[in-house]
Amino acid sequence: MIRADITVDVTSSCELERQLAIAATAFLPPPDRLGPDPRVVFALPGGGYSRGYFDMHFDGHEAYSQAEHHVERGLIFVAVDHLGVGDSTPEVADALRIEDIAAANHSAVQQITDQLRGGGLVEGYPAVDIAKRIGIGQSMGGGVTVIMAARHRTYDAVGVLGYSGIHTVLPQKREEDKGYVRHFQHTRDDAPETFSLAEKAAQIPDYLYPFHYEDVPADIVEADIAGGYPIRETTPPFGSKTLPPAVVGMLSPGYIKEEAAALTIPVFIGLGERDTAPEPHQEPTAYGASSDVTLFIVERMAHMHNFASTRHKLWDRLAAWISTV
Repeated sequence: MIRADITVDVTSSCELERQLAIAATAFLPPPDRLGPDPRVVFALPGGGYSRGYFDMHFDGHEAYSQAEHHVERGLIFVAVDHLGVGDSTPEVADALRIEDIAAANHSAVQQITDQLRGGGLVEGYPAVDIAKRIGIGQSMGGGVTVIMAARHRTYDAVGVLGYSGIHTVLPQKREEDKGYVRHFQHTRDDAPETFSLAEKAAQIPDYLYPFHYEDVPADIVEADIAGGYPIRETTPPFGSKTLPPAVVGMLSPGYIKEEAAALTIPVFIGLGERDTAPEPHQEPTAYGASSDVTLFIVERMAHMHNFASTRHKLWDRLAAWISTV
């Protein structure tokens, strides 16, 4: 597998008076392993995470890299830090609307696509005649992926992983804790400066139960939460110290309703059995204009899919779906 870190300038994508850049990592199979119709997967992480979420490695544990899994199947996989997240100009996080993040991400995807098609992404790697661009996103990344696809026509198909097209709700173990949802009734018109990220985060009683299933190894859970969550004081290689306050609104009902309803491309909905869609079998109804909607629910999987013991079931099904797009 060939791995290359990339930085692209996206200053013109947003009306912010400073230079903006997006960081990404491309994972490529040897050229002779590419299929006859090359497909490129662009992957966006969830809130509090960075592109490293798609390429995790833990001492004493194997096979936690979704990127490696897909590249072994002949796919090109590009993991991207949202604008304001990870290594993508984190200084502007507090000023970003979700539409800014989607526009900047779209610009990055376009530029990386052009470099792949022109043979200029990785020295010595040949030009790739890309057949399809597939956007996938975990949690926040899933919502942003849908916005990108509807507003900018970024992708030929999308995989929405752990984000609800109806209402994203973090499940709680205790019945009395479920009422936290009343604190998340925002619209896309709410400006980022109206949110206090710390205050909103404190209103969600439990993060461990919705994020990690009980059979996730304790040392891996500790690696994730040791530096604080969702606001991190220190970050693991797959975490982000910055989280745009605009994502607070993503826990509100109908947050991506218009964009989800507008998609006519194939949609893959991937969820764990303990995840953010209160009624998972209703999720396909959010994508009413698409004639090709797949729902896949994985057992023993909580919201953070790539930590789950059953993660390979999701990755295998997703890779198989990508081959049919």
